[in-house]
Amino acid sequence: MFDQLKALSQLGPMMAKAREMQQKMQEVQSRLPTIKATGQSGGGLVTVTANGLLEIESITYATSAPLTDTELLADLTRAAVNQAIKNVQAAMQKEMEDVTGGLDLGALKGMLGQ
Repeated sequence: MFDQLKALSQLGPMMAKAREMQQKMQEVQSRLPTIKATGQSGGGLVTVTANGLLEIESITYATSAPLTDTELLADLTRAAVNQAIKNVQAAMQKEMEDVTGGLDLGALKGMLGQ
């Protein structure tokens, strides 16, 4: 019986911690548009920047990029986009881990689009 009472006494601080963590996660979510990462391919021929909403913000091509070889350019662009998305997901995951103190929350993967 005393063990149950002891467990109940710990419920309040646990709920407060959960509310604090939820607030911090909401703060991170509000910063998602400002989290940015880049990806490159072709030795820097194509550079892509994505934000924490997994939106592509920019695609730039080096002056030496093979603009007439559309198939190669499409492959390089796709590779750079995929790299940018992976990089921004890693940055977002780090932000979330900082908030949760490294707790493994399954919901995070869904929030990160993984």
